Amino acid sequence: MPELPDFEADLRGLQQFRDWLASLVAAQHPIEEWGLSIDQLKHRWLPKLERAADREMPVGRLYF
Repeated sequence: MPELPDFEADLRGLQQFRDWLASLVAAQHPIEEWGLSIDQLKHRWLPKLERAADREMPVGRLYF
């Protein structure tokens, strides 16, 4: 059975990783977008995707 201090250190490390991962998600998709409807998201992002297609840029390389 692991010692308690090691467990607490592991738990803190996991919490820091969770917070770091959450910050990455927030940077990719602003928090206000989580409450938008599908139509609102389409209105916001489809023009950008269409411009990328016009420039023949692969969609996977389009950073939001």
